[in-house]
Amino acid sequence: MWNGSIVLMKTIQTGQNTNGFPQSKYECSEEIPADISDTTRTDEVVGEQLGYSADITVEIVACNYAGESTFKDVGTGIVYDVKRTYKPPKSMNIILTGEAREHGKA
Repeated sequence: MWNGSIVLMKTIQTGQNTNGFPQSKYECSEEIPADISDTTRTDEVVGEQLGYSADITVEIVACNYAGESTFKDVGTGIVYDVKRTYKPPKSMNIILTGEAREHGKA
């Protein structure tokens, strides 16, 4: 069932560096087994209606997710912002829809 893994990232501190640029520190979880797939047309349409680009869907066991706003695909190293969550009825899993972050954005 699992075809990859992700790392959930939680912001623990935000502020500015000595030059005044925004700086954040993240705490990462252990690798979490995940079913990683491309988005469906429905995900893309909902994303466009809400003003974001749905790039990936990830299904993980719901007890591993505590509302984190970002995750990283361990296989590719790409960081995604969580834009939508969905917990199917009578399921122990949760589906995260992510938008890829711009390169260099912390």
